Amino acid sequence: MKIVSKNVRKPDVKAVAVSGLAAGAAFVAVLEADLRLTGRNVDDLIVLGRSLVKDPKNARTVGAVIHVVNSLVLASLYAVIEHRIPGPPWLKGIVFANVENVILYPVTVLEDRHPAIRDGQVDRYFTWPAFWQSVPRHVAYGVVLGTLYDRMAGVGRCDW
Repeated sequence: MKIVSKNVRKPDVKAVAVSGLAAGAAFVAVLEADLRLTGRNVDDLIVLGRSLVKDPKNARTVGAVIHVVNSLVLASLYAVIEHRIPGPPWLKGIVFANVENVILYPVTVLEDRHPAIRDGQVDRYFTWPAFWQSVPRHVAYGVVLGTLYDRMAGVGRCDW
């Protein structure tokens, strides 16, 4: 981790890539588990991909590709701002991922325009149960991201 100035740090590219991909995999693992455990079909991979494909059968595959890109972009953003988040690395990651979730979740108010919602391929997202179902996914992403990035980038300090 190179310090460019007091407030801006240059991300460790390898740490971003590895931690972002691992965190994205953790998110999907929890997504798969909660889809089975809750019986509520709020599948982020379908939602991400369905707007870009005509055949609903391909939505999950396209969504997985988008999810990988999102995981890497979020890991890059985390690497730039992690030093401003208080706490140990695992908690920094949880805070970061869940702030992102809270900021973006209101977009679900537009769900009636989404083809996967309109045709019943996935359940409605703009509900409290769906929101709370998203939280463990983001916790998993955050724990893995924060912990791995810290270890790989040699951040190795605690700001709290």
